[in-house]
Amino acid sequence: MVTLRTLDLVAVPEMSPLDIDVAVGAAVALVVPPPTATAVARVVAGLAAPVSGRILVGGRDVTDLPPLRRRIGYVPAGSALLPHLTVGRNISYGQRRRRGVREVAEGWAATLVERLELTPTLGLRPHQLSEAQRFRVALARAMACLPEVLVVDLPAPVDGVQLPELLDRTSPPDGPGVTVLLCSADEEALAGVDRRVTPADDTPPDPVRSAVRS
Repeated sequence: MVTLRTLDLVAVPEMSPLDIDVAVGAAVALVVPPPTATAVARVVAGLAAPVSGRILVGGRDVTDLPPLRRRIGYVPAGSALLPHLTVGRNISYGQRRRRGVREVAEGWAATLVERLELTPTLGLRPHQLSEAQRFRVALARAMACLPEVLVVDLPAPVDGVQLPELLDRTSPPDGPGVTVLLCSADEEALAGVDRRVTPADDTPPDPVRSAVRS
């Protein structure tokens, strides 16, 4: 069963149409340079409108839906934590905006905090964290709302972060796991994600080219 599907998706005018099918619980890396990767990630997450094409999640056409109705979690480049909020409030921020999942997600958020070793940081502000801790907070924030799809914009590796291992920690028990779209062109950041795709006419940097699979 396919969870995430893009149909002739064009996020920026110079980009070739993108067709991706990602099965339930699978991870796919979109190998494109950072500006395009960020544009695709934002379009899929609902923070920007596509030039053309459609986005489907679990068979639902979400192209014209606002982010809160897409069931897509998003980890932006640089984590984009709210600087005036503590770690705990950053993680719960998305839950407060999704009333329908709040009661179920509160217990799950506590589990995520434990699994991602964030308990000692809950009262800290983002500037007091390491880069790896900020990434884990952003991941917890995205996963706390029980999304069907997780989009990660990772233009460069984060020291101390192994994404596949963190995804294992953040997968809800007794489920197929979240479907992941990783947007990056950095070989180190792509480590552990075996399926890789690129728009038809886009050529990734040399270190990645030999690893691209469609």
